[in-house]
Amino acid sequence: MWAETVTSWKEMVAPRSVVDNLLSGLTVAFVALPLNLALALACGLPASVGLITGAVTGVIAALFGGSRLQVTGPEVALVPLTFEILQRHGPHGLLCATFLCGVLQMLMGLARVGRLIHMIPVSVIGGFMAAVGLLVFNSQLPRLLGLPAEMRLVSSLPGTGWLAHVDPFAVGVGALVIAATVLLPKLHRRLPGGLVGLGAAVLAVSALGVGTASVGPISASFPTPALPEFHRLEFIAIFPEAIALALLASIDSLLSAVAIDAQSNTKRHSSEQELMAQGVANVVSSMIGGMPVAGAIVRSSAALQCGATTRLAALSQSVTLLLLLYLARPFVERLPLAGLAGILLVVGYRLINWRQARLMWRVSRFEAFVFVATAGSIVVSDFVGGVLMGLVLSLVHFAHMQRRVDVSLLTATTDEPAEIPRLLELPARRSLGPTPPVAVVRVEGPIFFASHTELRSLAEGGPLPRHLVFDLAGVPLIDCTGVEAFRTLLARLREQGTRALLSRASEHVAARLEEAGVLQQLVGGRVFPTVVEALESLGEPAPSPGVVPAQRGQLALPLLRPEAPAGAS
Repeated sequence: MWAETVTSWKEMVAPRSVVDNLLSGLTVAFVALPLNLALALACGLPASVGLITGAVTGVIAALFGGSRLQVTGPEVALVPLTFEILQRHGPHGLLCATFLCGVLQMLMGLARVGRLIHMIPVSVIGGFMAAVGLLVFNSQLPRLLGLPAEMRLVSSLPGTGWLAHVDPFAVGVGALVIAATVLLPKLHRRLPGGLVGLGAAVLAVSALGVGTASVGPISASFPTPALPEFHRLEFIAIFPEAIALALLASIDSLLSAVAIDAQSNTKRHSSEQELMAQGVANVVSSMIGGMPVAGAIVRSSAALQCGATTRLAALSQSVTLLLLLYLARPFVERLPLAGLAGILLVVGYRLINWRQARLMWRVSRFEAFVFVATAGSIVVSDFVGGVLMGLVLSLVHFAHMQRRVDVSLLTATTDEPAEIPRLLELPARRSLGPTPPVAVVRVEGPIFFASHTELRSLAEGGPLPRHLVFDLAGVPLIDCTGVEAFRTLLARLREQGTRALLSRASEHVAARLEEAGVLQQLVGGRVFPTVVEALESLGEPAPSPGVVPAQRGQLALPLLRPEAPAGAS
């Protein structure tokens, strides 16, 4: 890991790429400037906190992160939870939660849990991002409308009384910034539409002389690093929220890293290293009075689109932010809040992947339901609970899709290698009874808690041969419930006078059956490597080709299909 990191540092100073990455970082800084300001204000923090946090933590993650092109800073997904912690525990509580968040992220990196991000279904990820977008609308629409500061959320607006407080000029400023943010990048990808729109809004406010809420005074002093004051609050009260913050920041950062990997040709990111770097960044942020941070997909994508190829792009973005704080402070202080809200509303809208939702609706209605349920649960309750509910629903859906096990009883395997039909058919000419003495049972599909009941169909069918050769080549896995179901089936077969042999089971399935003592109930007490060897071990006449007849009055079971030709035994 360290060798690759040092190599990436050397790539930053390669002459052929320095200029492109510096320009990319400069452009992204103009995108990040209004975002960091707006996010800090949306959390209820001073605007300078967003700039200083983005600059300092961005340098740390740019140098040591597992993703070379990821830009780190205040992130939209963290705003609702950050605001909630600030309201419940105050500034000291937020700093303590941010510090604990960083420590937990470092522990998760050491435990190598970052790779689990690749196991989260797309429906849950899409619902998570959509919920963030909805929460952004909930918090920023009042700012766009110029409502008083005490009216913070759309969900808490009182009836229709708020309509009298709408500021038409603030709405116009917000609309101007939204138009610039959306339209200018279409003319040229490097145009910082949000910053240009804010500049136009500042000029309009100055020219018309109309008062509107603005960022206000910003402190230019750099905070002195210090550990959070844990003694000022109850640790038990803040720890659950720190866990939620760590999970949210980690998921957000790793999802962003995965998205950047998909958009670029660079080396795949290291999830563990990224978590470690994000953890250090959050610890440092808490020590300078900052706010929680994560990998930012919007800024990272902007850097990539502007030609970023090394860590220098993210690094120069952070340094530029710090310079803007001290060199352009008068301009920053005059930025209208309605304009910053307009930028966040554009970001929130883009977080809702409408195309993905429509595709899910066409392909899998249940996954579309998981998408909506995850988003709705997060909006109504919290992020961690919503994501967990989405994961549970996805597991239920997976179990539902895998619940079917195909059990086929075959007495004439015409599509098998020549040896198996010979073993089954030659002795069959001597068999005078209605039931053939030997048959092959092919089982296909996982045998687990959601599918084990399908095995019952075999013992509940018509008359069975004296010997059944189970072909388990199509069984990828078996759990404890499946093992117990198989043991019960063998016991019922013995009661009916049928003995079983086992062939072609995978190493995993055979080991499970052996550990449970199931192999002792089989003829030969072992797993035969092929169906041919299992049949040869019997050394007795076998059935006539054909189909096991069903007794009159018996219902034909859908999974017991003796008329079906063999497929791949």
